[in-house]
Amino acid sequence: MKKCLILINEISGKGSLVDEKKLIDLYSKDYEVDITRIVDETTLWSGKGYDLVIACGGDGTLNNVINGELDKHTEVIYYSFGTFNETDKGKGRNLRTAGDQAQLKEYATANDKIFSYVLAAGSFTSLGYVVDTDIKKKFGIFAYFTKVVSAYKVHSTRAKVTIDNKTYLNNYTLMMVIDSKRCFGFHFNRLYRPDNGKVQVLLIKSPGRKDNFRNKVKMFFPFFRAFFVGFDKEYESKNIIFKSAEKVTIELEGKETFNIDGEAMDFNGKIDVNVNATTKGIYFRNPKEVKKRFLRLR
Repeated sequence: MKKCLILINEISGKGSLVDEKKLIDLYSKDYEVDITRIVDETTLWSGKGYDLVIACGGDGTLNNVINGELDKHTEVIYYSFGTFNETDKGKGRNLRTAGDQAQLKEYATANDKIFSYVLAAGSFTSLGYVVDTDIKKKFGIFAYFTKVVSAYKVHSTRAKVTIDNKTYLNNYTLMMVIDSKRCFGFHFNRLYRPDNGKVQVLLIKSPGRKDNFRNKVKMFFPFFRAFFVGFDKEYESKNIIFKSAEKVTIELEGKETFNIDGEAMDFNGKIDVNVNATTKGIYFRNPKEVKKRFLRLR
């Protein structure tokens, strides 16, 4: 009999409220089912030896699963129980019922690390991984507001960014590679098209080296242009670059912490970003219907 692992991330959003009995009842008809609950950062798990992994959690949970130990034939179904669930909302947005599923047909990689929707460094990007887990569970997306002021920092990262064949060398307060229409709830990337072999790159020039009031005021306007106005075509100005690309190279002068699907990861030197066709079956279920069906009442 085929084997299925149901992986429930209890420290992600509403993960602790997942009704595992309903999931077991659903999948035990066709699989021998095992359950693993992630209760803290030290929990170890492996998808080796399983035909199917059910990933219950947020964007970071999905990222850890598709980058984790899986056999070549292993399929993944993602049930979104996180706080923002940007991947599911961006790529599974047309699903209507709990039985419907969308397939992730391509993903981007930063060197050898897969990301399903975003790779970003600089201003505000730490919001994805610095908010306390207990606060997120209690207040949901509102928990991130507690860190907005402290994340409003001017960065000045020297980098050479090559977008396909054009190179930009500057100091940036934000560098973002996105393969989704949205990030942190902002539906700003109207150039996004699923499975078209491209990502979008957003670069915002640093207003200065110092994180002072004057530079924070100067920083506000390009951020407002990018995230509140958004883009439906490529855009280039004195302070903003927004381009579509099949291949991106970021060359750093030192170590930089990036937000990769809501998880922190340090990069140093050169980052090659490519868009790849998936070699595994990775699927999404309708997020609203999933929550109605598989969340227990408190």
